[in-house]
Order: sequence, then C-alpha cells, then structure tokens
Amino acid sequence: MAADTPFPKSLLAMPAEIRNTVYELVVSVEWGPTSQNYFVLDRPLPALFRVCRQVRSEALDVFLLRNHFHVYTSNIGLKWLHLLGRDVARFRFLILFIDLDIAAWQKYLEALLPLVSNQLELRIRNAAASLSSRQLEELPNAVGLYDVDRYRWTVVKENLVTREIIFRQIRP
Repeated sequence: MAADTPFPKSLLAMPAEIRNTVYELVVSVEWGPTSQNYFVLDRPLPALFRVCRQVRSEALDVFLLRNHFHVYTSNIGLKWLHLLGRDVARFRFLILFIDLDIAAWQKYLEALLPLVSNQLELRIRNAAASLSSRQLEELPNAVGLYDVDRYRWTVVKENLVTREIIFRQIRP
C-alpha cells in the first residue's frame, strides 16, 4: 500500500495474502502448534469459521488444504464431517484411524467418500492394537471400500508392517 492509502479497517478489505496469514495465525493460536505435523479432528471447529460465509470459505481453504488431519471413528469425527458438509472436498491429507466398530466405519464412508476431492489420498491406519493385520485387510472389503461401482477407490499401497492401507480415487 502507498503511504497515503489508509489502512483497511476490515479484515475483508485487506489483501487475500494478509487474510490468509491472519487465518493461519488464528487457527494456530486457537488449536495450538502441531508438534507432529497433523491436527486431530477431535474438537469443535475454530471460531474463525463461524464469522461469515466468506471468512469461513477462505479460512477453510487455508486450514484444509495446507494441513494433515487424523480422524478417529468417534462421534466428534462424524460431527466434523457433518459440519463441513461439501467442504469435505477441500481435504488433501486425511488419515482415518480404525477401531473395531465396523458400523461406525460404514457411517464414515457413507458420509465422507461421496464428497471428497479426487486429489485426496485416503490412508486407513490401524488404531486398535487388538486388530490383526488380517482384520485390517478385511475391513475395507467388509465396509464396501473395494466396491469400485459405489465408491470408485483403488489401493495404491498396502503396508501391513505399519498397518496402513493407502487408497486413491479412480479417475473417470
């Protein structure tokens, strides 16, 4: 800005680059630094997302496109998917941690997979120590993830040592 230009009095009047920096700072202050380079979706949406539609849209782009997320099959995780609605398509890095509740997994998949973008790499990682590698292999089939007509996903990599299966969407 030129020296004679008055400083904008509204966040939305500021240039997009400055707003994005503000969004990153607000989320990092509200959620704290992430020491392991990911956020666990286990708490309410940051208050910033409830200011107005434009701020929500811009802040979600910054938050969902630039960060890695872990989701556990829980009521809070399902609430996140419900609150985000179609904005789930903005996720780029999402790891789903599984437990032994296949019914919860079916709810997650039915809520999540039709909405996510085709750039998302879906990682399903075992969170339950009592779940064997064989059960981990069988779980995606049991909940219908291998049904390409329904979900259109394919396995990119299976690592049973780290107990993780990586899926990508099949592009039309």
